[in-house]
Amino acid sequence: MKPLYLQFVNTGIANRYEFEDHELIEMNDRIRKYPRLFYQILIHEIEHEEGGFKLKDLVHDMKAKTPGLFYFMRKHISAWTQILPCWWDFKRKQIVYDISVIVSWVVIIGLAFFMYKFLGWIL
Repeated sequence: MKPLYLQFVNTGIANRYEFEDHELIEMNDRIRKYPRLFYQILIHEIEHEEGGFKLKDLVHDMKAKTPGLFYFMRKHISAWTQILPCWWDFKRKQIVYDISVIVSWVVIIGLAFFMYKFLGWIL
């Protein structure tokens, strides 16, 4: 079992990353002002599988229920970067991607395309 560290950042909501010798949970610094939401999200991130992305992680993200999250995102515009499939991390100087978000976007776009084609066929 690798050590797990918590680090606060200015963007997104929360992400868990795997490194060679440790794992890291990054959380938005402003979320500490919302103790209930902070605890729920921290527990959610801790429950992710150790050792990189797995299908269980995607299912875990899809089943997540976090009351108050949308309120937090409305108040703090920097949290909206959480729905980006990839972004540039200035601290690490590399592109970071979230497979769960990528899969979510693919499903949403696929459903929208299917509905467009299906409704276009009916009309």
